[in-house]
Amino acid sequence: MISKPWRQRLIYGAMSAFVVWHTLAMVIAPAPDRSPSAQALYGLVQPYLSFFRLDNRWDFFAPNVNRLSDLHYIIEDSAGNHHSFAPSADLRWFYPTSIWFKAWYYAIMENPELYADSAAAIFCRQHAALRPTAVTLLEYQEGVIAPEDHLNGKHPLDEEFVTVNAVKRVPCPDSRP
Repeated sequence: MISKPWRQRLIYGAMSAFVVWHTLAMVIAPAPDRSPSAQALYGLVQPYLSFFRLDNRWDFFAPNVNRLSDLHYIIEDSAGNHHSFAPSADLRWFYPTSIWFKAWYYAIMENPELYADSAAAIFCRQHAALRPTAVTLLEYQEGVIAPEDHLNGKHPLDEEFVTVNAVKRVPCPDSRP
């Protein structure tokens, strides 16, 4: 059996090796493709990067910041009334579920042919008390905001800056003939 001091040294060495490995992977991942040394090392760390989904360019803030999109939906009830909802408004950034739900919302907006029907069915069940007949999914695309507007307390997702795109209108499962 290994003595306690040797076991502690072994654990410390393994943890140090992991920190070095992870740091190397984080330095190699965003390296330019034309660098021969980065190309040689990328093949070594690529399985690790892919497994933990770290293989991205890390340039999402430069040179242009991506515009945000937000999923909204309108429930049409049996009386013909329209009820608007913004599901991401209820999410809290400090909960891991906010990341999962936002990824789902982006998937709905980017691939409505795959995800819109199931999302609409969930929203219909969620608002069953309204007796919904259809759900219209909308993408609110953030607009360009000037620094003066920002200083005046405005937000890029305020109505005056937003472009609304209809993603898909889906009848609720219980209301289909």
